[in-house]
Amino acid sequence: MKTRSNDAILTFTDICLTLKEKTILTNINGKARSGQILAIMGPTGSGKTSLLNILAGNLTLTSGTITYNGNPFMKLQRRKLAYVLQSDIFLSRLTLRETLYFTAMIRLPDHVTKADKMARIDEIVDALHLRKCLDTVIGDYMHPGLSGGEKKRANIACELLTDPNIMLIDEPTSGLDSSTAHVLMQELWDFASQYNKTILTTIHQPSSQIFHIFSSLLLLVNGRAAYFGDAHKALPYFSGLGLSFPDHYNPSDIMLELLTTNTEVVNKILEASEKAKNFRVKVENAELCNGKESASNGDVTSKIAPSLTNGHANEPASNGHVIPLVYHKTDLTDIVLDVSSLEHVSTSNLESPLNRKWAASFWTQFRMLSWRNAKQSKWRIFDECNLVHALIVGSIFCVIYYQIPSSNDTLRDRMGAVFFPLVYWGFAMVTDAVTSFIGEREVVRKERRAGAYRLSAYYTAKMVSELPMMIVVPIAQLSAMYWLAGMGGPVQFAIYIGINLLNCFTTQSIGYIIGACVRTFKYSITAVNTVMVVFLILGGFFNTSFPTWFTWAKYTSFLHYPFAAIVTVLFGDIEPFRCGNSQIFKKCQNETELITGSDVLHSVGIDLPVYCCVGTMVALIILLRILGYYAIKYRL
Repeated sequence: MKTRSNDAILTFTDICLTLKEKTILTNINGKARSGQILAIMGPTGSGKTSLLNILAGNLTLTSGTITYNGNPFMKLQRRKLAYVLQSDIFLSRLTLRETLYFTAMIRLPDHVTKADKMARIDEIVDALHLRKCLDTVIGDYMHPGLSGGEKKRANIACELLTDPNIMLIDEPTSGLDSSTAHVLMQELWDFASQYNKTILTTIHQPSSQIFHIFSSLLLLVNGRAAYFGDAHKALPYFSGLGLSFPDHYNPSDIMLELLTTNTEVVNKILEASEKAKNFRVKVENAELCNGKESASNGDVTSKIAPSLTNGHANEPASNGHVIPLVYHKTDLTDIVLDVSSLEHVSTSNLESPLNRKWAASFWTQFRMLSWRNAKQSKWRIFDECNLVHALIVGSIFCVIYYQIPSSNDTLRDRMGAVFFPLVYWGFAMVTDAVTSFIGEREVVRKERRAGAYRLSAYYTAKMVSELPMMIVVPIAQLSAMYWLAGMGGPVQFAIYIGINLLNCFTTQSIGYIIGACVRTFKYSITAVNTVMVVFLILGGFFNTSFPTWFTWAKYTSFLHYPFAAIVTVLFGDIEPFRCGNSQIFKKCQNETELITGSDVLHSVGIDLPVYCCVGTMVALIILLRILGYYAIKYRL
């Protein structure tokens, strides 16, 4: 399953990033070559993660260029790039085995057999020492699961499954003990060297063992480059600047100490780095003007004799490339500020973009997303708290409305028995839809950025996979409430259940839109309560006499249509009865006046036939689901 990548160089030049008028990165330059690990180090807040996000395409750089073998680093090329985030983002109720299985099935091509995919999983599990926790759930702050170190290795395992050409890893050793961290970095080095992969990793303060694994080092401070070159030559470089530090200490500790000592030292380091970069640019421009640009990739190939002019010199590499050097003393002729010995790589070695945008077909994506969503959602839908809540509410309802008499005196009570389930399941469905999006948003965003699947496959799978589970509890509770309250016969029961389910689907659709548009839990719950309460007031049960200029408002309430449909079915053809002492109906001028079902409907503001109400609900569901898709697309 693992393939050896072609030789490649990922180059980023003069990278600048400004967010909300704050400068994050300033003129960052660097190169990462296949078969090696480039470590990006620096104090907290120096811009390490921002640089990775730019390379991954998650942030738009303010200025600068990113090339892959001399060509622009495009979106299709990034599909062979894996980005391991610092935070371990997973669906919490899946086991590690299920998580890896899903990743392999959806991100590896369909032409790869299932047996090969499972073999690939086993290979990576053994390499990262995850065998013992394969059947442990991922877990979260509410449900215990994998440890922090196991989650970090699981995160890397999911990305290794795709056999990427380039890996960006943000703080891979955070939360790990020194031994586990060293083993993990050694595995990454083996992966890079054996299969010619390119790895860039941010790391805050690695141990000396881990530091000596790195091939090259980019050191950042305050969003600027303090050093870029071979990792093992970093300390001699700082020594050449006249900076003193004790011997036999962890190199990363020494460098971070230098970058946090005082402003004068930091400015001295940054000034030396800027001079070296400017000299390198002058040399390259001079060579280009002399027409000595390489026909293959534009690298400077002429050899320039070392010179101590202005304290700088150049030395040719073994393959003819110019390696800019910085000389601070005449005896420091081996101090290199840029990566040396870069092999010649022509554009002919550039791996062609993937012929297909997606590794798996739509059907495979839909099937696997449905499978995963069903496993994750069943714990939320059939949560014991939700079941107990539905049982208690249903029991109290049945006690209050048990075999309620069918008389004109209980007419409003029976309408209340119709309206209450609509409100109860309206709140339940919209809240469930919102909270489900909150739990999945970051996972879907990460996977979508990696090009794992189509948004349409995710959205369709979510709707379809949750449908069978979502209707079980409502049908059970509504059935008990209907028969124990004695609302009607079998035909009316079927219509009653059907209309209530349409109401559930409508409110669930509203929840999808709110969950996609409102990204914080606090504001999303506030939005849910606001929407439900407003439409509750306009629903037609609590207030049946709207001001003349406001009578149209009831048609904007999605609760009005199921309420009107069920009331029409249950009370539209009741036997006429005399007014008696009732003051509910305007028609009642004397006690002997007959009241029909039409009069009952008119008294509560119902003037639409059942088919019109049902048709409106179906149209609302379709429209809201479409709007939900676009809300996810533009807000995810």
